Amino acid sequence: MSKDQSYGFVIFLISVIVAIVYLVAFFGEVMGLSPYWHELAVGIPVLLFVMLVLVISGWIGWTMLTTPPPAPLEPEPATPTSTTSDESTEDADSKSSSSR
Repeated sequence: MSKDQSYGFVIFLISVIVAIVYLVAFFGEVMGLSPYWHELAVGIPVLLFVMLVLVISGWIGWTMLTTPPPAPLEPEPATPTSTTSDESTEDADSKSSSSR
């Protein structure tokens, strides 16, 4: 078995054990355990979820706070366009040739 496979086996084994312990704690009241374990089995995941949401929202706020504002877009300088009769004649010729 390779190193990665052994790590995968350990992760799998730990997750199965935690799942079994969680199910026993969650349904412990039905099995005759103290209701305290049921409260923990419900309360801890809820606490972790709330903390995850708060950490993500705090991270978004911190990123918005510390990111400098974008540089303002400057309008392109206006270039003077002068049309002469030669240019307008060439434009008319090119339009008429493209319509053929």
